[in-house]
Amino acid sequence: MTQQTEQVSVSIMGRTFGIGTPTSEKATLLQAVDMLNQKIEAIQNGGRIVETDKIIIMAALNVVHDLLKISMKDGLAIGEFERRIADMVGVCEKALSEAP
Repeated sequence: MTQQTEQVSVSIMGRTFGIGTPTSEKATLLQAVDMLNQKIEAIQNGGRIVETDKIIIMAALNVVHDLLKISMKDGLAIGEFERRIADMVGVCEKALSEAP
């Protein structure tokens, strides 16, 4: 049995992308794009980071951090993951602040 696939047009940071997705996962894809755009907007509104690639990296880290917090709530070493992610975010922010 093959799933129906459709091409979905999404906009991220003002750029339009065509993404192929199973029809049954279209709503989830659109929700993911919306979540990513919200994270991007929050970072842009912070005003500290202006380079597009750096904004995307920070937004991706934030999304993954949120996902790990949710998926690890059953006591599966959530503290360790939070510490590691906090360290990664700290390193990224330091590197971004030192970038030309």
